[in-house]
Amino acid sequence: MHTKQGVDLRLGVGVKRLVGDGFKVSGVELTDGIHIPADMVIVGIGIIPSVEPVKRTGATGENGIDVDKQCRTSVAGIFSIGDCACYANAWAGGRHFRVESVQNASDMANTVAKVLCGQDVTYDALPWFWSNQYDCRLQTAGLSVEYDQAVVRGSVAEAKFSLVYCKDGRVVAIDCVNNTKDYVQARKLIESRTKIDPVRLADASIPLKESVSQ
Repeated sequence: MHTKQGVDLRLGVGVKRLVGDGFKVSGVELTDGIHIPADMVIVGIGIIPSVEPVKRTGATGENGIDVDKQCRTSVAGIFSIGDCACYANAWAGGRHFRVESVQNASDMANTVAKVLCGQDVTYDALPWFWSNQYDCRLQTAGLSVEYDQAVVRGSVAEAKFSLVYCKDGRVVAIDCVNNTKDYVQARKLIESRTKIDPVRLADASIPLKESVSQ
């Protein structure tokens, strides 16, 4: 998709250095010796959680900051939310990890606000993600970290399809490309942990909500 849009993808090679006059970049030198002229460089190198200020208070965590079901850290009175918070995710079999998304940060903040106001609530929101790239709408619900079956629905060639992840006959996650209807219906199936019929699931002409096992 990116190649068709004119993007030149270079795989298996790194950046050796940026070339310029000290004030403005003029190119990029790659580790394979190739020089690419450039007027602008966008650096996308991932995110390392900035957690040292919180850890200096005594908060624990190897991958970010560990929190409980109410987003509390190991230090009384201190909460952690969003990309830095590492918690046991019910949608991934209780695995501990961080979820880096707008949804996660917003829903965790909502949970903490309720806890601070005296409500006895826990964080268990279903993770979801989205991105628009060119004319493609990408949507994901759930976490595809534990599954025993993956089913493709729709047409990959026409860039309108879904990849449905199942475990023990239940939908646990879905990746959708230009297929919002599947995305909406799959979210409800994931949240209800409903058993589905694998044969009907694979038939894109049958709505996801009608693939429930009888």
